Amino acid sequence: MKNDTADLKDETYLQVRNVTKKFGTFTALKDISLDVIEGEFVCFLGPSGCGKTTLLRAIAGLDIQTLGSVYQGGKEISNLPASERDFGIVFQSYALFPNLSVNENVGYGLVNIRTSKSDIKDRVTELLSLVGLEDQGDKFPAQLSGGQQQRVALARALAMSPGLLLLDEPLSALDAKVRVHLRHEMKELQRRLGVTTIMVTHDQEEALTMADRIVVMNDGVIEQVGTPEEIYGHPASPFVAEFVGTMNFLKATKGDNENINLGAHTLSLDDEEKAKLNGADVLACVRPEDIVVRGVDANTENSFDATVLDLEFLGSFCRATLTYGDGDVNLNADFSINLVRDKGIEVGGTVRIALPANSIHIFSAG
Repeated sequence: MKNDTADLKDETYLQVRNVTKKFGTFTALKDISLDVIEGEFVCFLGPSGCGKTTLLRAIAGLDIQTLGSVYQGGKEISNLPASERDFGIVFQSYALFPNLSVNENVGYGLVNIRTSKSDIKDRVTELLSLVGLEDQGDKFPAQLSGGQQQRVALARALAMSPGLLLLDEPLSALDAKVRVHLRHEMKELQRRLGVTTIMVTHDQEEALTMADRIVVMNDGVIEQVGTPEEIYGHPASPFVAEFVGTMNFLKATKGDNENINLGAHTLSLDDEEKAKLNGADVLACVRPEDIVVRGVDANTENSFDATVLDLEFLGSFCRATLTYGDGDVNLNADFSINLVRDKGIEVGGTVRIALPANSIHIFSAG
């Protein structure tokens, strides 16, 4: 449904327009605007206190915005109470009723709208089967594991067939293995149902593996919106580059012919990064896994010798701390175990590395 007033696209399901949220003198959200496409899975990603949960609560009507508008399905819901909005929500704490069985927890919302007992039973059975708990309906929450309780909370949120599913750090209370398994299940379930979903998380791995698009937030503003590949491969700011994944930040200066000087070394850039060369001082950024060793020689573009200061074994790879030039600048490089063995890379040794032009990101040093 199209809303001409908000200048919306037909496929856009949720629109946030110029939303500001203040708590006294503190501004938690600063003029936020965002579109969410129908059926997509969006993650709000950022550190604690960045505003991601506040934005989710504004969308839900749990903490209505100070300024701005929210539209859902072409309808303005900016000032509607949470009870009149079309969403299901799953919290980090599960928030299950301890005195109700799993069946009763899942069907709770259906009882409140006076759905018939037979329809409630059918719907609860369907949802518990959907989340793999079809044989757990008669148990109470305390008899379930954390992962099972979160599945129950998810089934309850889906019971009313909401147009929007909101997930507030739903996996953060679980241990690592359960979290990895459940995030895959949740994403597959979302794909099957096609429900528009927004998840708040501070875990970059969760966002990268689950989201169709990621909204990276910091200090009450949106730093970047993009697919996981865009966020990771083309960060829009130093904050995004540092927060998502691991990044080397190297001080450099603008050189001749749209190159940069990294100490005594001249590095070429691709055309997209050349366009960012404004001031004399820049930050050259490269991810540890993009530093190349195999097949590198004296004729390889952007190559130079580096000394290995440290090798940290991390299971499937080693993280090397390298230095170059006068030894006052360090950078990290991730090398496979096979590469370390084949090249005889060791602490105190020298290795020739290359920083491929298409792997270097440029930001203003200011």
